[in-house]
Amino acid sequence: MPIQVLSDDLASRIAAGEVIERPASVVKELVENSLDAQSTRVDVHIVGGGAQSITVVDNGHGIPANELATAFERFATSKIDETSDLISIGTLGFRGEALPSISSVARVEAISKHADADAGARYLVDFGKTNAIEPAGAPQGTRIEVSGLFTNVPARLKFLGSAGRELSRIQSMLASLALVYPHVAFSLSADGRERLRTIGSGKLIDAVLGVYGAKIAEQMLELEPGDPAAFSVDGLVSSPSLSRSNRTYMTISVNGRLIQSRRLSYAIEQAYYGFLPERRFPIAVARIQTPLGDVDANVHPAKAEVRFLREDLVYSVVQRAIRGVLSASAPVHELGAGRASGSIGLLRTPGSVSNIGNQSLPADEQSDSAGFSQWPDPSLISEQSRLLETPTGAESETNSTNTPKETLPVLRVIGQAHETYILAEGPDGVYLVDQHAAHERVMFERVRDRFDENSSESQPLLEPATVDLAPGAMTTVQEYLEDLNRVGWGVEEFGTNSLIVRSVPAALATRASGDGAGQVFLRVLDELREGGSGETWSNRMLASIACHSSVRAGQILSTDECKDLIRQLEQVQRPNTCPHGRPTVIQLNINDLEREFKRR
Repeated sequence: MPIQVLSDDLASRIAAGEVIERPASVVKELVENSLDAQSTRVDVHIVGGGAQSITVVDNGHGIPANELATAFERFATSKIDETSDLISIGTLGFRGEALPSISSVARVEAISKHADADAGARYLVDFGKTNAIEPAGAPQGTRIEVSGLFTNVPARLKFLGSAGRELSRIQSMLASLALVYPHVAFSLSADGRERLRTIGSGKLIDAVLGVYGAKIAEQMLELEPGDPAAFSVDGLVSSPSLSRSNRTYMTISVNGRLIQSRRLSYAIEQAYYGFLPERRFPIAVARIQTPLGDVDANVHPAKAEVRFLREDLVYSVVQRAIRGVLSASAPVHELGAGRASGSIGLLRTPGSVSNIGNQSLPADEQSDSAGFSQWPDPSLISEQSRLLETPTGAESETNSTNTPKETLPVLRVIGQAHETYILAEGPDGVYLVDQHAAHERVMFERVRDRFDENSSESQPLLEPATVDLAPGAMTTVQEYLEDLNRVGWGVEEFGTNSLIVRSVPAALATRASGDGAGQVFLRVLDELREGGSGETWSNRMLASIACHSSVRAGQILSTDECKDLIRQLEQVQRPNTCPHGRPTVIQLNINDLEREFKRR
């Protein structure tokens, strides 16, 4: 094929692929245009996860009728005029690519009324085909409706997720913008149902309240704002008593632009060093202000990344600001504080908990509430599982009856080391068993067996727990509510982004009480939402429940309890790894030991 210039239509579709990846990309571009137009209110309406339609309505200064068609031409913008403007970009948009990219892969109707105009105007672009501008009655501002996204690009449409998944991405992105722009009142509705609302008071804490709920808002610490004319960071960060199992609760902006930065995320995490357990992450809203000439926003097609002139300075200022407020607010811990109390708020059922070894846990194994260091009811782990699994990622669990059963050698328990590892003697040497990983495997095969048989047990709570969800998490709950109920969770919607937990899986009965049930549910949900696509949602859920219902590292076990756990591990289908793929057993071969001791 000879070299040739691509047609305008094909070039537009290719360009759209760089800017518009999915419905959330459309919403981001349109909302950022609204923010550049000085809007104080932005309403977003979604149908079918955005694939069917997306409507964004604002009260900004609007587009003059004689410029409405020009706005849909490639590289047409009112935000920069000459090359030098690129080194001091103060707006979110500047390339003039968003509207033409969207209109090349969707049907777009724009109705806008400029602040100085007596009437509005309507303009329709149908998959790149333009129409005449028509007069239209409208309030000041702009309303843009996008429908039929990617119907002319089947390959792109095929790779979209479910409506629920796409909506979750939209809600997460819009929530982040609401945190960066607390003076703007945002709302999001999906299929006629409200998903997000902030009041636009100008106070960041009010935006956090609208996005995350009251329980999180009341545990946020304020960063001291610096000189707005120089480099500074302000925002809110969570107190050390509040953390999450992933990084999705960290929002970072530079000069009002949402960005993704591994280095800045790491700076925030490092600021919490010594305050949070390993693999726990803070909730943070870090709004960085820097001279416009010190940051390059033109390095990523979707403008999601920036380049700093003095990156090390940015890193250190962010870290110092957060570390300072954490140090100032750190409580003085009393000797023995934080030990598990052993009390539970559950309706008692036959075969209740026997409290073995109420030991406090090391920091990286602690849960968010008391009563989490008890050994579960032995009846929950004594039954042999009939599950069979095959590897995926670390390891995936499936019911393939063709998978051969793994076996452990006969082990004689010697004792426990570091309150974490069971020492045992076998026919070929010494074995170290990770007590948490081993118990996790036992619990997983049991809860999975019950799940497959539709016989999972549920434990009612004496006091239901209220849970405030992260943006987009409610969609996940609704999408998989049947599986949640099937495994034993009893949850009900309670407002826009809140749930009431009325019962928990029986396997978690000893570890969830009162607000503790809500914390466990949040942890399970976080782990599910960040799971890879190579394993099923139900497998991730069951593995998470098994993890949270298992004995922890740092918990003292008697010799009899160690023996009991080893016997149970011998009975499972895949005893050599936990459900997440970590080894449960490590062997020190007798021949290697004799060589090390120079006996051979």
